[in-house]
Amino acid sequence: MNSTVYDAFRCLNLLATATRPHGIREMGRELGLDSAKVTRLIQTLLTLDMVQRDANRKYSLGIGIHRLSAHAIHNSAFYNAVMDLLEESGNHAISIVIGVLSGNKVVYLIHTRGGKSIARAIGNYESYPVHDSVIGIKLLSAMSDEEIISQIGIHDYQLLRSDIDESRRHQVFAKDFGEGDYRLACNIPGMQAAIALSNISSEKMDIESLRLYLTSAAKKISGESLPMLQQ
Repeated sequence: MNSTVYDAFRCLNLLATATRPHGIREMGRELGLDSAKVTRLIQTLLTLDMVQRDANRKYSLGIGIHRLSAHAIHNSAFYNAVMDLLEESGNHAISIVIGVLSGNKVVYLIHTRGGKSIARAIGNYESYPVHDSVIGIKLLSAMSDEEIISQIGIHDYQLLRSDIDESRRHQVFAKDFGEGDYRLACNIPGMQAAIALSNISSEKMDIESLRLYLTSAAKKISGESLPMLQQ
C-alpha cells in the first residue's frame, strides 16, 4: 500500500468529518503523523484544490473535493439506482435510509423523511453511533467477531453482541426502538452498505410486505425489479 496516498486520504477524511478548520500541528496530533509530512501532503492537496487555507493558516475542504463529489454522484450507478428507487417509492411516512460504516459510527448517504423532497434525501451524510442504527448492526453482522472488535472496540461489541447474533440469523434484521419506531435493515449485495426502513408502526403495517420490499429494494440497486411500497 502506498503510505503517502493513504495518509493524504486520512487528512481529507479528517477535514471532511471536522466541524471546523484544522491547523497542521493539530492534524498531525490527531493522525499520529509528523508535522513536516502533514505539511507536504497539505501543500499537494492545496495545489489540487482539495483543501483551502484561511487567514489563520488553518485548513478545510476545498472546491476541488466538491467538484470531484459532483462528478462522482452524477456518473454513479449507485446513486442513479437510488434515485430510481426513491422516485418509484414515492413520498411515504416511512423513512428509507442507506448507510455505511465509518469507525464506530454509521454515515447516512440517503435519508428520506415524510413530507421532504427527494433532493433533501441525497447526500445527507448525517452520522450516528453504530449501536443506535439497524444499518450499523446489519453491516457489522457480515464481519467476523475479530473484525468487529477492531472496528468498534470490545466494549461496543459486547453491548451489541446479541443484536449482531440475531442479525446473522436473518436476511432482514428487525429491532424495536420504541413506540412508532420499528426498524428493518438488510445489506445491499456486493456493497459495504445497507438499506433500512424506519419510523414503522408495527401494529398498523404489514411487516412481512415491508421485509419483501426491503430485500427487493436492495436488489434493485443492482438492477432488479422493485415492488411498490405499501403504506
